Amino acid sequence: MATRETPREHVTGTNTYPIGIVIPTYNRVDILQTCLERLEAQTFKNFEVIVVDDGSTDSTPHVMNEYRTRAPFAFQYLRQSNSGPARARNQAIKNLDSTTCLLLGDDILASPNLVFQHYEHHRLHCEMEAVAVGLTRWSEQGQIVTPFMRWLDRDGAQFAYGDLLGGLPPTWEHFYTSNLSLKTDQLRLHPFDERFRKAAMEDIELGYRLSMNNRLTMSFLRDAVAEHFHPTTFRQACRRMVGLGASAYLLGKIWPEHRPKPVSTSRLRFRTFLQQSWLLARLTDAADLWTQIRVPNPLMQRVLSLHSTLGYREAAQRDGS
Repeated sequence: MATRETPREHVTGTNTYPIGIVIPTYNRVDILQTCLERLEAQTFKNFEVIVVDDGSTDSTPHVMNEYRTRAPFAFQYLRQSNSGPARARNQAIKNLDSTTCLLLGDDILASPNLVFQHYEHHRLHCEMEAVAVGLTRWSEQGQIVTPFMRWLDRDGAQFAYGDLLGGLPPTWEHFYTSNLSLKTDQLRLHPFDERFRKAAMEDIELGYRLSMNNRLTMSFLRDAVAEHFHPTTFRQACRRMVGLGASAYLLGKIWPEHRPKPVSTSRLRFRTFLQQSWLLARLTDAADLWTQIRVPNPLMQRVLSLHSTLGYREAAQRDGS
């Protein structure tokens, strides 16, 4: 199923740079500075950077305005009211003066050759449909990578790089904007859906939309390596799963084929019973303790699923469905 594209403002630059880097940020000024320092150390230098501040309440505005006076590359700092990374990226893309857009996260630390790997791929693949996803792995510096964090990546609960490293061809399901590049004009013609106000599934929705319109040819760049600095506990993952559930509801509303399959009435009632705040809190406590001993474990996976379906159900209720 394909949806009609809503016409958007299309700003055509002179394409001064072969590649431009877009980084949305929100209240992560310390790691954002490290992210920019890693870009300063790139072997390939001919690029621009746009940071879009999604309404940060920390010192991001002060630090970025100061950085703008000394940045060693073309640098823009934009700011918007808190509206989510989808809108932030769209604002940056309108201001790019580059043929290719590289999308990074503010907690992504690029290896010295990352920008060159993306640049070279698009130099060799000039077609509009070309998309490249790089390899993102946990940073081993400054954070303790727990067994739970390794499980998030290894088993695809957060990413599925293990499958890509194993030779699986990438698809729209691997449209990870933590380390992803595509043509700037493609993003102007097909922007992120700004109804997604959280950093959850706004990228996957765009990847799916492009694939449905035959506008997506994915490649995996295993040498475009980035380190992800984002210490994550089980409880933090539970909170994220609520947001993912809400985004999953929106995805199913836009693309009905992605709605979850109906479950039996008795199963639905049991799941709703488990999602009562007092009971879910106790289940989460128990799963958190068990996860500190053994990963994975059945309760951990079940509780994460409950938080996801809770977010889905709450989003449906807010929408009146």
